[in-house]
Amino acid sequence: MAKNNKDTLSPELVRLLKIFGIGSLVFVLVMSFFNEKRANNSGKEPSPMRITDAERLYFKNVRSAYYDIENRRDARMTVYRHGKRAKNTEEPTLVFSIILNQVNDEAYIFLEPNFEDLPIRLKWLGPEKNQEGEITFEGGDKFAHFEFAEQITPLLIDNATFEVWQIDNWEPLWADEKEKNAVMVTIEDYQKLIGKTK
Repeated sequence: MAKNNKDTLSPELVRLLKIFGIGSLVFVLVMSFFNEKRANNSGKEPSPMRITDAERLYFKNVRSAYYDIENRRDARMTVYRHGKRAKNTEEPTLVFSIILNQVNDEAYIFLEPNFEDLPIRLKWLGPEKNQEGEITFEGGDKFAHFEFAEQITPLLIDNATFEVWQIDNWEPLWADEKEKNAVMVTIEDYQKLIGKTK
């Protein structure tokens, strides 16, 4: 005759299950205190060019009065160009514009030269001796334009003088203080728009 097996757990197995259960609970509890990074389930990648409603409203209601506005309905974008920007087509100049992308809630800064030559080579001279350098802009996407603006911002703040390479010689750039100021104001407004103020 077969033995009558009862389904009971041995004391060692009960002790192992208690240790495993209590250890798992302690592990989960401890890890929950150190979980600072949250998952991004929005479906959108974080972007340094993202803007909030408050920043957009401030720009549209206060700062946009200083800009010429071009609505691009086909692309669902609005282009803002500073009203006091350089408009002379005889001399080479670089102008920045701010583009609001309504679909992605983003803002872009975009370089608009009045000449077609790429790459754009800038030579700058600082207010003190031995402060000089060269910056090259190859063109590219929104990040390349953003990076170029980031490179020249500290130089504009330090009141550096600029020259741009044209065909076979260096031409002065932003010689008129009004033009230089329009570039600086555009970059500052853009930095406020994306929440990056210096």
